Amino acid sequence: MRKENSTNSLNEKSLQTFCNVHRVLSQISGRWKVSLILALQYENLKYSSFKSILPDVSDRILAKQLKELEDASIIYNEKDKTQSLYILTEKGKKIVTVLITLGNIDKN
Repeated sequence: MRKENSTNSLNEKSLQTFCNVHRVLSQISGRWKVSLILALQYENLKYSSFKSILPDVSDRILAKQLKELEDASIIYNEKDKTQSLYILTEKGKKIVTVLITLGNIDKN
């Protein structure tokens, strides 16, 4: 757990306040978040679908990273009586566009 008043934590908060790019990058940082976002670019997914697509991610980490993406308004969880679907928000769709562009930078 991070100390809220550590120099590193205070510097991180300062950067996020100063720079929108840094704030968005911190929202999508995490081993599985980019893959989770990109998995949603073509269809809305149930939790179990993420487990099929990314079988190496633990349940605890998957739930945590999905929750963090929800908290950042990148995805939302639409629930009804029969199922729960994860869906990209408009912000999430914009991030997908940027991620695809970033991925194309290194293509030869």
